[in-house]
Amino acid sequence: MLRILLLLLPGVLSADWNVKYPSPICAARGSNVTIDCRFTYPQEQVKRVLWCSMRLNLDQMCRNSPYVYDSEANSNQNNFKYIGNKTSDCSLLISNIDQTHSEKYKFRFITNTNMWTGDSGVEISVHDLRVSMSRSRANGSTIVGDSLNLTCTLNCPGDLAEVQWFKNGDPIQQSEPVLTFSRVTAEDTGNYSCSLRNFKTTVSEEFTIYIEDVAGFSIIPIIVVSLVSLVFIIAAVMLIRRSAYTEQENDSTIYSTVMNG
Repeated sequence: MLRILLLLLPGVLSADWNVKYPSPICAARGSNVTIDCRFTYPQEQVKRVLWCSMRLNLDQMCRNSPYVYDSEANSNQNNFKYIGNKTSDCSLLISNIDQTHSEKYKFRFITNTNMWTGDSGVEISVHDLRVSMSRSRANGSTIVGDSLNLTCTLNCPGDLAEVQWFKNGDPIQQSEPVLTFSRVTAEDTGNYSCSLRNFKTTVSEEFTIYIEDVAGFSIIPIIVVSLVSLVFIIAAVMLIRRSAYTEQENDSTIYSTVMNG
């Protein structure tokens, strides 16, 4: 009884009970996220560890189920794996994270005499990778010879480190977040996407760029006009030859008539 009373007194023993969470976590959909967590308590034995989501658990202190992880349960969610222990490490791994996991999470542990929930919790936000484009021409179509950049972005603080680029679903040997085209060609036309390095499950939606071959288009009318002109020339030559042949036949007929007469 005396021990319990001491635990309830501010600044007496209760100061030893604590859960330390990381800063808010911003993640790409499809990636794996580790919540690096530590907890302290008086010299007692931890019997049970739990993690709860504030979206699923209406009790802000996680005193009741449901839990995303419970050391005494056999049916924890597959995405959540406890990688800590029952002494000081309360780290949690969330695999293949998506927008439904955007929420605040709290850790709770139970000892042989007491229980404790880290009240502050850790906030997680999940976003999709996206591809954006900037180019030398402000308006109009993108044509051969233009320069442009494709940038892999994530709506999170800080810059992306290494990414994997894809063209039409096939990997490109490029790890920088910015894909640079100094002078585009018609062959650069295609669907581009990006993902975190070694995490293809984070791949973004495809971004399509179409490069107009203006030089190619300008040659086509010339070729068409040339072909039409050639047809007319051939037809005219054939007509002239036919006319000459007809006149020659007529002359031969007249000459034959005169001679026979």
